[in-house]
Amino acid sequence: MTVRDADGVRSVVVSWRVPAGRPDWLMGTGATAVERGLVWAGALAGLGVVALVAVAQGTQWSWWQWVLVAVVVLDVVGGVTANALGSAKRFYHSAPPADAGLLRRLLHHPVGFTAAHLHPFLLAALLPGGTWAWATGWYLGCLLSVVVVSRVPTYLARPAAFTLVTLLVLAAPLLAAPDGMDWFGPVLALKLVLSHALREEPYRPDADS
Repeated sequence: MTVRDADGVRSVVVSWRVPAGRPDWLMGTGATAVERGLVWAGALAGLGVVALVAVAQGTQWSWWQWVLVAVVVLDVVGGVTANALGSAKRFYHSAPPADAGLLRRLLHHPVGFTAAHLHPFLLAALLPGGTWAWATGWYLGCLLSVVVVSRVPTYLARPAAFTLVTLLVLAAPLLAAPDGMDWFGPVLALKLVLSHALREEPYRPDADS
């Protein structure tokens, strides 16, 4: 479907058809080279910012904790961009194939996808300064927010998501994060509540129409 913007000049292509090929759980099947480049650029830039902040704050991580944080940054920071791609919206918010297994059906639902993100508990267990209260707070905060967003009428989903993420960010100082990880909770909420849970039009370049 081709739609025009408000001034009637520029057109965009909206397609819910998932391209044939191996399922891409990271960026959605059919992501373009530019889309993939944008995700990696954001993830690597985020990795640089997190490292810079950690060093500036004198965070004491062992080498394997640096590796753990790097993997989490690539997944969560990169995931904010990846889950906002049209290809990801198409892949996750279209009906799963009829022969899809239980795991695929679970991950195709925003609540199931969010529930699978146990990152806060992993970080609380393995990084200095981590607490189970912090992990539980962010896990349940994101999960309950996604439940709300997935249940309200579609026209209210976006404002509800922004409201809930704003409240989570405002409440963030109530729970002390692991050393060097103050950014994690808000960014996780951006990925799961704003980027992934919202069902939005999956745009494609005009050349693909």
